[in-house]
Amino acid sequence: MWLRPVAEADLDALVSLDADPEVMRYISGGVPNSREDYERGLLARMRAHVDQPYGFFSAFTNPSEGEYLGWFHLRPSVFDEHMLELGYRLRREAWGRGLATEGSRTLLDHAFGTLDQTVVDACALPVNTASIAVMRKLGMTYVGTFSHPRVTQMQVARYWIHRSGHPSAGSRGAC
Repeated sequence: MWLRPVAEADLDALVSLDADPEVMRYISGGVPNSREDYERGLLARMRAHVDQPYGFFSAFTNPSEGEYLGWFHLRPSVFDEHMLELGYRLRREAWGRGLATEGSRTLLDHAFGTLDQTVVDACALPVNTASIAVMRKLGMTYVGTFSHPRVTQMQVARYWIHRSGHPSAGSRGAC
């Protein structure tokens, strides 16, 4: 898998990804983000950190941008802007192949090895057992269930991992 910052050229792929109700099941109850949503600001928000060493990254099968797999993010946490948050959204065809774990591990290596972060968090709906399994595979620890800071009626399970608990803790790597 190959990651690069989300680009404006990804618009069609992003709209297609979000058009799958199963992909959006634990995000919006299956309601897609439309092309207009992306054009009115969603794509700009995803690209807001393009000049930073973190942000949203499109995932492809190879460096020549083969099959679009989805995206990953390492961005300021919705719970605490002083830490980074890990997240992803993958096409259904990419599920069950270990790609969520692979991309997430790459971003954790970057967060701890290059960006010298102390802790990284992630959250998911408590019923999203697949994403929770990925967080556990990464060595993340359950913190509790909380109201999502941006969608207060939504309860999310929050996990985090400290640098000392991640294999790249003593190394410096690059994303």
